[in-house]
Amino acid sequence: MGDSSRWEYAKGYFRSGYDGHVEVGSGLANPPSNGPLEYPRVKSGITGLDTMLKGGFPKGRAVLIRGTPGLGKTILCAQFLYKGAEQGEKGMFVSLEESRDQIVREMYLVGMDLREMERDGRITFIDASPIRNIPGEVKFGGMQVGKRDFSLVALAKKIKSTFEEKKPERIVIDPLTALSVQYPNETERRMMVLDLIEVLTQTRATCLMTEELQDSGPRIEEYSVHGVILLRSVRAGITTVKTLEIVKMRESKHDDQPRLYQITDNGIEVHPDQNVLALLGEEK
Repeated sequence: MGDSSRWEYAKGYFRSGYDGHVEVGSGLANPPSNGPLEYPRVKSGITGLDTMLKGGFPKGRAVLIRGTPGLGKTILCAQFLYKGAEQGEKGMFVSLEESRDQIVREMYLVGMDLREMERDGRITFIDASPIRNIPGEVKFGGMQVGKRDFSLVALAKKIKSTFEEKKPERIVIDPLTALSVQYPNETERRMMVLDLIEVLTQTRATCLMTEELQDSGPRIEEYSVHGVILLRSVRAGITTVKTLEIVKMRESKHDDQPRLYQITDNGIEVHPDQNVLALLGEEK
């Protein structure tokens, strides 16, 4: 059986357990016949970012956070869950790389103690990093399934079952790279991302996914998600600064200029009033 047939079999096996009680889509699933057509907003809780987003992320949509290592992608996502939990919105952190203990320790250093929120059920951790260490082929549903197909199906089933138990309104997947590197072919990688987004959309939660920035050009993943935020380190004279740019946010007004941000003892702070081009002397 070919790879595509194996994957279709695996997806069918997963979807056969879906009872269909969750409506696919969110936000404007039933738009009003009159009045403005705007998505409800979910505040990120990050100083300055909600200003750039004109109120917050579009509710129920998937947004990709891209950047090179060390720029705070995980911090931004954890802060999104942490601030939501403070407002009574449950969150789910799906880690494909670091363990739960590593994340808790790292976030504690930037002012977020996730332990109490985990104890009272406001934040749930899914440590999916073992998926990367499964054998090359796994017997799944009565047949042999390749590692990468099993990885996605196993992740999807875990997200679905945890969502049904905990009902989170915010979901983070960190990093998507751990899955996407298994799909060097762009078409297959795009299908993988679309299938994962379909699973996330069924939850109606607002989702953030991180990805390592491989190069300066756009990747196929950017075309598959609702929004893209790009984190970069830019040389300014003898020092470097961190910039945040909302590359796209479909059907949503937003600030499209790169803005400065800092990683502080209280997490990420964005400065929407500081023009990066002016700082670099490139503003006309």
